Amino acid sequence: MYILRLLQSGSPQAYRGLLLVTCLSGLSNVVLIALINHVAEQAEQQVPVGLQMLLLYLCVFAFYYVADRASLRQANQFVQHRLSALRLRVVGKIRRADLRAIENLGHGDLYATVAQEINHLSQSFPLLVNAAQGVFLLIFCLLYIATLSLVSFLVMTAFTIIGLYIFWLRRKVLAEAMEEVYVCEAAMLESVSHFTEGFQEIRLNADKNDSLFRHFAGVLDRLETTVIGVGGKWVVLLQFANAFLYALVGLVVFILPMFFEGYSDTVYKIVAVSIFCVGPVTGLTAAAPIFSKADVGLGHVFRLERRLDNRLGGAGHAVTAPEESRFRGFRTISFEGVRFTYRAPDGTPSFTSGPWDFALRHGEIVFLTGGNGSGKSTAMKLVCGLYAPDDGRILVDGVPVTDDSRQEYRELFSAIFPDFHLFDRLHGLEDVDPDRVTALIARMELADKVRFENGRFSSTELSTGQRKRLALIAALLEDREIYLFDEWAADQDAHFRDVFYSELLPDLKRRGKAVLAVTHDDRYWHRCDRRLHLDLGKMSPVGDGKENS
Repeated sequence: MYILRLLQSGSPQAYRGLLLVTCLSGLSNVVLIALINHVAEQAEQQVPVGLQMLLLYLCVFAFYYVADRASLRQANQFVQHRLSALRLRVVGKIRRADLRAIENLGHGDLYATVAQEINHLSQSFPLLVNAAQGVFLLIFCLLYIATLSLVSFLVMTAFTIIGLYIFWLRRKVLAEAMEEVYVCEAAMLESVSHFTEGFQEIRLNADKNDSLFRHFAGVLDRLETTVIGVGGKWVVLLQFANAFLYALVGLVVFILPMFFEGYSDTVYKIVAVSIFCVGPVTGLTAAAPIFSKADVGLGHVFRLERRLDNRLGGAGHAVTAPEESRFRGFRTISFEGVRFTYRAPDGTPSFTSGPWDFALRHGEIVFLTGGNGSGKSTAMKLVCGLYAPDDGRILVDGVPVTDDSRQEYRELFSAIFPDFHLFDRLHGLEDVDPDRVTALIARMELADKVRFENGRFSSTELSTGQRKRLALIAALLEDREIYLFDEWAADQDAHFRDVFYSELLPDLKRRGKAVLAVTHDDRYWHRCDRRLHLDLGKMSPVGDGKENS
């Protein structure tokens, strides 16, 4: 079970401490039951209850109260620590993974697994902790029954083991059904996303809108049928647990007294204990579907972690910026025979970029052109080290870039891709001068829309072009040696497109920065020092940019 695997991953001392207080809680509960039985027996014999017995009851009750609260608190803390550690571990592996691993895993699956699944686990664990307490209470109740009647203990223990075995078999069926519910819920969420992400398209096409809605209704029907089936299985499980408990009480009350003399003197005590067991048994049964769903969700988290481990291959890749980079102050980066191939999940090649050769030099502007699907974005990711080439090599002033030095190499670059993410804070630039940020906001003509306050931008709810300007501010503040722009100007108005090519790029060149920009703006090609053209992954030089001046 994945839940046990999660719990056992914690500190052994904390785990043993949790078991201890939970045992003490269950034990004190049973002692209370024994005291109640003893006092009831005295009352039946018309023996007055003394102050000593009352004080003993109050002391045991106080101990039970403290132990039960400590058990619940420690269990909550222990579980939350384990879930937080799991989140940190998985996200730590995500941040060390290569880009292709993240693309293959899927951003949606990563978010759903790390955020939603673990959040569901966090919400369901209080019920599971309560069920675990019930298990200890049942164990101590059986031990107490052993002090009353060994025969009853043996019979009830045997029946309990049989009942738990049957319950476990039924729980496995429930777990399989919960896995199907998980699949149906994922399909339902994906179907809903089509309405939100494709809203403009479906409002322009009524047939498409109706077809999508019919598909959603079908998915919802399958989910409803599956959930109803799971509910039916849970009802059977609940009925079995309750019927089994009452059958066991009937056995103790009606059958055993027929075969054992003197047994009737203790039967009412055993019945009282059995009644106390109704709550824990009901709690265990009620927790079964929650337990199954939590275990299924946790299984997805662990499987994601295993896939990340397979991609990382051991310790993974460094993500910490080195204090002194061997590549800082470079003069020339050479790409020799670089080739990269996208592959389907079965390994079938789908698109190859390269092999190509070119050099990127300090203080020059290079434009990369080509049609849609020619491999421009792939080339940009290869250039900055987000993709590792399948063949060929990258050399910085003659020094090869290896797996060990790839992060140092990446630290040379600031990049803005078409699918860029705009952070509201300047992460990694916590000590930046606010006046400098404000000046850059003004230069990007965003002063009437955005302010820099308390280390963050006041708003990121802007047009795509304006969001790209904020991303450019962050890139300029990073002050890296190479800037990559993948169709940055495509979403700018005519005025700011001219600012980008006529002012911002020349300013970067004057500061000694290298620029590689993907562009379709042929009227500005004269602004580059060199232009490279991509066609179906093949790169070729086409001039120094002056041919369009």
